[in-house]
Amino acid sequence: MSHTNPWRPAAAFLLGVLAGPIAHGADARFHLGVWVGVDVADGEPANDIPGFGLQLRYSLSENWALGAGVGLTEYDFETPAAILGITQDPSVEPIDALAEATTFSAWAERAFVPGEGQTTWFLGAGLGAASVDVPDVAGARADGGQFDIHTEVSTEIIVTGFAGVRRTLGDRWYAEFRVHANQHFADWAMTDRVSGATGTIDDYLSFGGQLTAGFRW
Repeated sequence: MSHTNPWRPAAAFLLGVLAGPIAHGADARFHLGVWVGVDVADGEPANDIPGFGLQLRYSLSENWALGAGVGLTEYDFETPAAILGITQDPSVEPIDALAEATTFSAWAERAFVPGEGQTTWFLGAGLGAASVDVPDVAGARADGGQFDIHTEVSTEIIVTGFAGVRRTLGDRWYAEFRVHANQHFADWAMTDRVSGATGTIDDYLSFGGQLTAGFRW
């Protein structure tokens, strides 16, 4: 009795997409890209937030498109001890926590030079949700004691506005650059297990840019 490989239909479809006719110009409805970028903030919780991810965009018309994506970031949560009013031992380097975040987002955008040209300018806005993980940090205090800080971060809701430029590269490929402003609605809660000191970080704003390269069909 023969068994059909369940992955064959999906593989055949993917090969057909890659090998078959590719839509040209305004007829290319889908854009799938990989991006790298960095944000900057005011130091609470971070100064710089580098990341990378995937994005998929679908053109509703010449002027409008919807997108969705996932991003991964890893950055220094700057000196949590200082946020709690704890003076760290000055003989050692400031102790940061290496935060990691996974962000899922969706957006809408409008093109301002659509159609047959190779270059398109666009504006957009979107909404995201970030799951943030922060490890515990411990170290020596200036008074000879110790600190051991635990951080809990609720899911961040992120409202984004952006602008950018996109250029097609032949029939199949494209590249784009965009700048954005992200308003993070956040709730970070820190507790020093030794002294009992507590502190919080609330909403914060970050600005950044990202470069994307991808495939279109």
